[in-house]
Amino acid sequence: FLLQNNYQSAANEFRESLNGDLNPKWTEVWAHINLGKIFDITGQRDRAVNEYNHAIRTRDNTEGAQQEAAKYLKQPYERKRSNV
Repeated sequence: FLLQNNYQSAANEFRESLNGDLNPKWTEVWAHINLGKIFDITGQRDRAVNEYNHAIRTRDNTEGAQQEAAKYLKQPYERKRSNV
């Protein structure tokens, strides 16, 4: 959904994953990061920062998650423009 610019559906799916069994473990950290990205894209910076902070609090660094969250705390996520 995120790749399709369907941000509301994507956000709902990430929230649903946070309400699940969080298995595999990295589900939690990456759901928060991706929710943060959605909030940045949609101009909701305060909510994005909150999600990135949640991601950092998990202390899960699967696939560089901690660096990713810290990066977007400093500078809002921006979607790359497609040339298609």
